[in-house]
Amino acid sequence: MFTLQQVVDAPPAEVVRAFTEPEPFAAWFLAEGFTTPSDRVTLDVRAGGLISAVFVGEGDVEVPFTLRYGELDLPHQVVLHFDDPAEEITVDLTELPADKTQLDYRSVGLTDEQQVPIKPGVATMLNHLAAYFS
Repeated sequence: MFTLQQVVDAPPAEVVRAFTEPEPFAAWFLAEGFTTPSDRVTLDVRAGGLISAVFVGEGDVEVPFTLRYGELDLPHQVVLHFDDPAEEITVDLTELPADKTQLDYRSVGLTDEQQVPIKPGVATMLNHLAAYFS
């Protein structure tokens, strides 16, 4: 398990759009050297619904990926599931003063070895998320 925190300069009702709408999702869900075009993102926002998108890199390299929504308590909590490697992500969005949000990201299910390359990438992604709303 690992956890990360990020303060976002927007209220939870806005921040949750990063998990429910293609454009803000594409702005933060990135891998190094890749973009995620919003027109290649499909979000079926319901428990069990599929998130389908494509990382696009140089030389027309495309890496499609999917994950599923778990339980949703919008705009306060989003649960996401990856199948390979098996991982459950819980994102809690807590309102802070001055229309800010405390984002708490918790990953469960990865081995210690799997966490090593993933955790810094997630931290970068959360920085992109915060920048989208600033």
